[in-house]
Order: sequence, then C-alpha cells, then structure tokens
Amino acid sequence: MDGHGDKPLTGLDIDFLKAEIQRLTYCKRLWIAYSGGLDSHVLLDAVVRAFVDHSDYQIFALHIHHGISLNADTWVKQCESVCKSLTIPLSVLYVDGNVVEGRSPEEVAREARFKAFSDFLGVDDCLLLAHHADDQAETILLRLCRGTGPLGLGGMLPKITCGNSEIIKPLLQISKSAIIEYAKTNHLKWIEDESNQDNRFDRNFIRQAILPELSARWPHVVRSINRAGALCLETAMAATSLAEEDLAMVQKERCDVLSVAALLKLDPVRRRGVLRYWLQHLGFKAPSRDHLERIDREVLKAKPGSHPRLKISAYELSRLKDNLTVATVAKSTV
Repeated sequence: MDGHGDKPLTGLDIDFLKAEIQRLTYCKRLWIAYSGGLDSHVLLDAVVRAFVDHSDYQIFALHIHHGISLNADTWVKQCESVCKSLTIPLSVLYVDGNVVEGRSPEEVAREARFKAFSDFLGVDDCLLLAHHADDQAETILLRLCRGTGPLGLGGMLPKITCGNSEIIKPLLQISKSAIIEYAKTNHLKWIEDESNQDNRFDRNFIRQAILPELSARWPHVVRSINRAGALCLETAMAATSLAEEDLAMVQKERCDVLSVAALLKLDPVRRRGVLRYWLQHLGFKAPSRDHLERIDREVLKAKPGSHPRLKISAYELSRLKDNLTVATVAKSTV
C-alpha cells in the first residue's frame, strides 16, 4: 500500500479499497477503528460493501472510549446502533485519555489508543484506520512546525506493526472531499466530536486555520505536501541504509561499543547519521541535533587521555581510549 501517491483519488472507489485490503493475505480478521465520526464511518461502510458476503475476512469494529467527552457514552450507543444495522460485531475498549501535565492531550490520547490496540489485537488481526490524504498533509505540516527530520516529514506510514498485528491505513490516497462525497451519496449519519472545533489543539489549528488558507492560494497544496513527504521518506530510507553500512564499519565486537577512530574518519553528516541510527537501534531515544554536536565536540574530539561522559535523557555516552560506549542511566532511588 503506497500512502504517498502523487495525486489523491478524487473518489472513494470500492474496488480500489477492496484491492488494497486483499493484499493483506496473512490477515484473517479485519478490525475497523470506529469512532463514529465521518472518516471512520465511511471506512466501515465501504469495507462492509467491499466484502458484503464476508467470505474473505471476518469483519469487526473497534471503538475507543477515552472518557474525556461528556458525550462519550452516547457515542458508544450510536456506534452500537450503526454496527447492529450493518451486522458487524462491535468491541469497546475503555482507556484513560485524561491530560498529563507537561504533555499534549493529543499525544496522551494517541499513546493510550495505541497501547489499547496492541493489547487487544491478535496474531491474525489487522486494524484499519481511516486517515486520508488531508490527514497526511496535516501531519507533515505539524511535524514541520515542530522541527522534525526527513523521516518525520515523510508523514504517516501506510502500514505499521502493533504488538502481534498490523495497523493499516488504506485511505491515505483518498481526499477529504471524496470522503464527504461518499458519505452524502450513501446518506450516512455520523458523530461530530465537539473537540474537533477547538483550535487550541495543534492539529485542529492546522486543519481549520492553516490548510484552508493554503488551499485557497494553491488548490493542489495537499497533493504537493504529500509528494514532498514521499520524497522525504525516500531520503530517510536511503539515509538509514547508509547508516546500516557505516555501523558495520564502526561497531566493535559488542553492539554497544563503537570505534572512535572509525567514527572520526566519517564526514560529519554520516557520523551524525550512524550515531543516531546506533542509539535508536539499541532502543534509546534519538538524540537531537544539538546533542549530536555535543557528542562530537565533548566526547569524540575530547583531549587524548581524558575519559569524557555525556548524559542524554535516560542514557550516558562515555569514551575510554578508542571505545565509545553507551549505557542506561540508573534511576535515582532517593
């Protein structure tokens, strides 16, 4: 599934959707993430129409109850009613989506959903999400504003692993206008989440205040943004391949030890790339550009005979002669 097509489809073609899903030959059960909103309702309806005889897959709906909105219980009842009319079983997962100090509500809710999905889904399950082309453009703009790198600017991937199963986004080439057109043509009724109108949330601000202005000036801006995202993803993938090759050259017998001399032979761009890849590969959070420059300046290029250390978040880098090592920093018990 290529979620970075040059041009969003103008209409939601049932045959196109069916062909996309039928590539999931390993999947026996299709779960539709169903909030009851416009996008997920269209996806659920379209999947049911695509596999009307249910001969290819078992189809289920999955609703996440965040417990934030006062209307959350009402939404569950509405989702149950729709699923009953479609003869689709509905499962409801209850998660804690309340705000955590110092973190955005969007991030907290997203992580809560992902954990719920991961805990719930089985080996032969695939979960379909209703993200579309306009969502992809919003994601890329949001990440651009936060200063992310090429991989982040690549946008949402059409397929990701989630626990023992996979999450699929089959509508990433479908425009928002096509979603609306489908819903109106098929006389669908959906839930309107009041939080979607709150521009205090970054994504809502981009969706309602920024992207419409850009589209008014450049009508094909969603297509252009997503094409740029595809190019960024290709760049990130190429950089990862190069980092893998460089890691093989600079890594010593232990996976957590690199050769300082070998690292310093690389040009700065490749050196930053292999350090970032190495740390992520070991399960640590990727260092920022500033941290990478500090590693270079304070650790790799430290005076001979010194034993420099640099703590970054939950791990510490240290150098002893030609060895650059990394270790988890023990949490204080005080």
